[in-house]
Formats: sequence, structure tokens, C-alpha cells
Amino acid sequence: MRISHEAICQSLFIEGRGALKRELVTCLRTGRALREPRARSRNKPQGHVTADVVLIGRPAEADDRAVPGHGEGDPIIGTGRSAIGALVERSSRSTLLAHLPRLDG
Repeated sequence: MRISHEAICQSLFIEGRGALKRELVTCLRTGRALREPRARSRNKPQGHVTADVVLIGRPAEADDRAVPGHGEGDPIIGTGRSAIGALVERSSRSTLLAHLPRLDG
């Protein structure tokens, strides 16, 4: 008789969310009581603007887009630490994208 590893894991997790005993959790290969990807189990959200990034010092003429020449720049971080710099001119809304070199480390 043969049984797959997936069938064994499914039978362990059929109890309910978080109902797996601690001694069984330590025997699992991943060591996690819940079956969810590690990306969702992280505490730190990535790619979201935090409260400390605010535009406070913007002049009034740049705020209403009356005078051309005021721009904004933002980095766009992709997968594998790839990055693009986006420069947007506020009155004409023209966009300039620049490739940023990958930082190793």
C-alpha cells in the first residue's frame, strides 16, 4: 500500500485551524501549525506606503499644478531586487523611467 505525503499532511491538518498539537508541529518538515504560504505569514507588509512617508513640504504652486517644472520621483522595487526610478512632472504628467542598478547585499 502506498500513500502520498500530501495525503498525510491533509489528514494532519483536517482537525481545524491551529488545532494541531505542539508535538506534531515540531515533527512537520516546515514546523508550522497552519498551512499558509510564508509570504502571507510575515508580519511586515512590503510595498505599502508607511505613515512616515508624507508630502508636507510641497509648495502651493506645485500642489495645484499651476506652474510647470515641479516633479516627483519614486522608486519602484520589483522582484529579485530589481528597481526602476519614476520621475513624474506634475503639470504635464510626463513620466520618465530610469533603470536603477541592483544593489548587492
